[in-house]
Formats: sequence, C-alpha cells, structure tokens
Amino acid sequence: MKVIILSLLTTLLGVLIFLNISLNNAKTVSNQVEKEYVTYQYTITEIDQFGYFGEGEDGRRIYIKKENVNVEDNLKENDTIIVYFEKNNIKDGLVKVEKEL
Repeated sequence: MKVIILSLLTTLLGVLIFLNISLNNAKTVSNQVEKEYVTYQYTITEIDQFGYFGEGEDGRRIYIKKENVNVEDNLKENDTIIVYFEKNNIKDGLVKVEKEL
C-alpha cells in the first residue's frame, strides 16, 4: 500500500514539475510577443569613426554607435534608416536599425 501511494505522489510531482516548466516557457514567449516598438525614420547626415548622425524629417536628430547597427550593407551619407525603439523606453531602448530599401 505504501509503495502505491509513493508511486502516485511521485507521478503527481513529475506532472506538476512538467506543467510548471511548460507554463514558464509559455509566459516567456508571450512576453516577447507582447512587446511593442516605436519606429522613426532618419537620414544619415554624417558618419564618424564611432557611429552615425541622423536627422528625421521633423528635425529630430540621433546618434547611433556603429556597434548598435547590424545592417548587412555599409551605411553611407544620405541613406535612410528605420530605427526601432521599445515603446516604453525610447531614450535607451534601441532595438534594431534597418536600412530602408
């Protein structure tokens, strides 16, 4: 009788551990999907050895370090880029930079 109860409790513990791991993974994925981004379009106005200066049509200016740019082609002056920021953290929430085609 003790062996049967111990087996049932062990099985129940295994199922609970499996469900906990599954729910944590689902929560992580859903948090990543829920993130929203704000995009801005800039034109590269100047390039120095450390990064890129850009200006938006509305006069906004930006400086992006080269280490934060993951674009296949080299950016040149007058190229247009789209910059993605975390919606709630525009100041420090740079997510990615894309070259507009």
